[in-house]
Formats: sequence, structure tokens, C-alpha cells
Amino acid sequence: MRLAKVIGNVVSTIKHEKLQGIKLMVIKPINPDGIESLRPIIVADYLNSAVGNIVYWIEDGTTICKVLGIRSIPLRGCVVGIVDKVDFKTIGKYLEG
Repeated sequence: MRLAKVIGNVVSTIKHEKLQGIKLMVIKPINPDGIESLRPIIVADYLNSAVGNIVYWIEDGTTICKVLGIRSIPLRGCVVGIVDKVDFKTIGKYLEG
């Protein structure tokens, strides 16, 4: 599991048939030093997170398929938890979701 900050949601007029009804969010991964990545990623969100939340996410499409009972799904990541706060004591940084 990795940390990320939700920076937006995805709106699409046409989706792959296996993505119907799945909320998609744009996240920016956070490295162990508390610094956000420059490259945003689109992931599935079944927990109804909001823009600005800090979340746990997995980068594994196989796990998502097992949880949903779907044979294959065109996703590479999924939000699996919403974080209240993170305290990086070693570098003196504090993140709040």
C-alpha cells in the first residue's frame, strides 16, 4: 500500500463496460519523505473519498479483480483506505487529509 493525495475526480461520457458505476479519482502519490509525485494517476474509488483527502492505495489490478469478483478490469490502482493524518517524525512534516 502507498500513500497519495486526491487532487481531482474523473468525469467521462463513455466508459469501458466494466467501469460502469465505478467512481474514478485522480491522485498524486506521496513518497516516504512526504513529497508528492509530479505524475498524477487515475484510480478506482469505492470508499467515496473527496478531493484533498490523503488515501492508501494499491497499484495492483489483480487484487481489485479478486475483491470485485470480476475476471479482468482495465484499472491499475484502487483506493483502499482514507487516512486522517500522517506524522513524519523523522523529517518534521505533518500531513492531514
